Amino acid sequence: MFFPFISTGAINSLLFGIYGNHLRQLRKVCHSDYQREQLEYHNMFMAGSVAGFVQSFIACPMELIKVRLQTACYYNDYLYGQRRTAFGTFKRILKTDGISGLYRGLLPMMCRDVLPYGIYMLAYRQSVDYLDGRDFVRRRRSQADGSSINLLVTTLAGAWAGVISWVCVIPFDVVKTLMQADENHKFRGIFHCVRVNYRAYGWRSIFRGSWMLVARAIPFNAATFLGYEYALEWCQRWNGTYV
Repeated sequence: MFFPFISTGAINSLLFGIYGNHLRQLRKVCHSDYQREQLEYHNMFMAGSVAGFVQSFIACPMELIKVRLQTACYYNDYLYGQRRTAFGTFKRILKTDGISGLYRGLLPMMCRDVLPYGIYMLAYRQSVDYLDGRDFVRRRRSQADGSSINLLVTTLAGAWAGVISWVCVIPFDVVKTLMQADENHKFRGIFHCVRVNYRAYGWRSIFRGSWMLVARAIPFNAATFLGYEYALEWCQRWNGTYV
């Protein structure tokens, strides 16, 4: 549990950091406030996609180690009952597969993360803009305690963005996980993995765990964006920076 906890925090920090920096750069190239306003959603999508692309190269080894730790007893009978650590798994991968072994499943992971993270950021901002115009939000804002963050809007928009982005990519996540869990190199690539599982279990095999992924996305992404917004407010207050 410790390794997934640490790696998730590191990956999210990297993702939002790249997103914020790239979004600022895209805003700078706009020639006027009108152009910046017109291109804001487009820039958010592009910044989210770039962030997803970059973080894939860092997140892939982390997710590979996490998956190997979580599935060792199921996919490798000879390891049953043995304790595996993150560092031990890392060394084992390097020894057996080399550096390239750390990036097993990178392609389906990029399919899962690049454009979907653009959708993720865009869906969140559009949801916030939509909810900000509702009457019940205006009434709550009039009773706010001075913070610019609306707790209800942020959590609802974050949950919705998480659901939208995950619904689009469940097959890629399943294939990525299957390829990373396979220490015996049964799968030669994405299409081979899909073909093998389709023949053995039918088309539903690439949608395994869908409900759990969606159920997890709701509280996880609501909390993620809430933490993100509070961190931005703190940075703006103390350092004068804003995304």
